Amino acid sequence: MAHSITLALLVTVCSLLAAVDSREVVCYYGTWATYRQGNGKFTVENVNPSLCTQLVYAFFDINSDGTIRITDQWLAQPEGLNAIGKFNDLKQRNPTLKTIAAIGGWNAGKDNFKAVAGNPQLRATFARNAVAFLRKYRFDGMDIDWEYPEAADKANFVLFLRKLANAFAPNRYLLTVAVAAPETTANEAYDIPTISNIVNYIHLMTYDMHGDYGVTRHHAPVNQGPASLDDTDFKRQLNVEAVIRYWLGKGAAASKLTLGIPFYGRSFKLASPGVDGVGARITGPGTAGRYTMEGGSLGYNEICESSSWTHKVYDSAQVAAYASDNGEWVSYDTAESINQKCNVIAKYGLGGGMVWSIETDDFLSICGPKFTLLTALNNCVNRNASAATTARPVATTARTTAGAATTARPAVTTTRPAVTTTRPAVTTNRAVTGGSVPFVCPRNGYFRDPQDCGSFYVCYGGRQDRKNCPSGLYFNEEFSVCDWSYNGTC
Repeated sequence: MAHSITLALLVTVCSLLAAVDSREVVCYYGTWATYRQGNGKFTVENVNPSLCTQLVYAFFDINSDGTIRITDQWLAQPEGLNAIGKFNDLKQRNPTLKTIAAIGGWNAGKDNFKAVAGNPQLRATFARNAVAFLRKYRFDGMDIDWEYPEAADKANFVLFLRKLANAFAPNRYLLTVAVAAPETTANEAYDIPTISNIVNYIHLMTYDMHGDYGVTRHHAPVNQGPASLDDTDFKRQLNVEAVIRYWLGKGAAASKLTLGIPFYGRSFKLASPGVDGVGARITGPGTAGRYTMEGGSLGYNEICESSSWTHKVYDSAQVAAYASDNGEWVSYDTAESINQKCNVIAKYGLGGGMVWSIETDDFLSICGPKFTLLTALNNCVNRNASAATTARPVATTARTTAGAATTARPAVTTTRPAVTTTRPAVTTNRAVTGGSVPFVCPRNGYFRDPQDCGSFYVCYGGRQDRKNCPSGLYFNEEFSVCDWSYNGTC
């Protein structure tokens, strides 16, 4: 009975939070970070579930016979590191959290997706297996990361998603897709209005948009670059503003789109170390980082921990940062650029933000506040969602730079995967008064009971409902969740 009461309370809290916090923070977790060395090692125990509304386990794989494969058995299974079990147990700490199983990703390729999506029997088989998989491992939904459908797959992808959505409906499992964002690829791969009607969320992979053009470029800029660089229609597609306008213009529901935000940078070797603006000539990808160990890519934690970046610049024109030194150059997102991207989310009424990926944030607080980028997104993404949300000021005084303009040669753009979820409908309970001093709601929102750290008030429309956290948990006012006492929530 006590267990049933706790579950009922968690559902109520989740439902009531939906009334105020309407936008999503979708967090991909690249599970291979478990095997990184030193300060780069990131396990499920490092996840802060209070900072995400949807937490995505990346990745599982699709087999050509319509079955699902756990790619790392030792990591995932109870007889190993039990990452799946621990991952879904995070919902005990954040009752509003939804956990998502991501299928596919870049390393999975496209052949098995093509085979299953193109065969009616295999589509039905995969749908049955997907439901059984989510039920067995306690996930709340599935993210499809097919990178990427081709023109011949366009209709089959719709049939594949529709079969999944119909199978998920009785259990209210979430169905999301991560998509190539720029127009040229998206126009070939996706029936946008139909997909928008089928899935719960569409995650726009608005990063890795600029590849190796022979010059330095921001890989996830909000705005178009200088005319000397973005000198073709194709290049003018490769920015957040152009992507969002394209998807909305093609019939995607704004509330189902989440804006992809990278927690990593793209790096290059400069042809001339003294010439380091946007558009400076390069000779190839930058040196691999000590944690991620991939040439041309650096996690935010690798960037911020390094003392070698003596020249750091914020480009307010394209809304991105870059740093250089010793002949190396990297473009990346900061808390400031994330604030600006929240303005874009609000401007177009998007469903929220999606991050790839949490294990490359400053999760150990080596450079500054713990989870610097993810906290910045949480602080700004819902500031315009309701009158109860207070916005933090957005810095606008950073320098703008003019790089060494160079004519860029065409290149193939690449992207990485993404995910989300919906929340239950709002429910209400009768108002009660707790504590020796009557509580008065200062405004709409969620407030810890001044007399009892394990209780909180939900204030809305002139009403106040008092709720109790599950035994042993205190209400964390900063994130509006019931949290462990050792996190200093009281």
